[in-house]
Amino acid sequence: MKKTVIAIIAILIVGAAAVITCPDKQAHKDAIMSVINERINDELKTEDPEYQGLSALFGSLGTGIASRVMDNRLVVKNHFLWSTGELQNLDGVYQQVSVGVFGHIFTFKKEDIDKAISDAF
Repeated sequence: MKKTVIAIIAILIVGAAAVITCPDKQAHKDAIMSVINERINDELKTEDPEYQGLSALFGSLGTGIASRVMDNRLVVKNHFLWSTGELQNLDGVYQQVSVGVFGHIFTFKKEDIDKAISDAF
């Protein structure tokens, strides 16, 4: 009986911690944007000093556009214990790109996020 009560209390504490630390839309956006920024930097990486300034300009432009897309097309669904981030494409279909639990966001592979972003344009 005593072990059952302790187990129930432990489950309630873990559940309460999950509810309190459930990530919000901004946390999902930040995590997805870090993946997008990493992807943009990988694509624009150049050793040629002539193109480094142009590369930085296009990188900041791409980041700005992606941020606007995230503001308009990212939907975060709160399931109390966890949350999911979904991007809406132009056809109105939602693609899940992230899952958040205990204050941490798990994003999908870069390729999946690339596809969701390209479908959102």
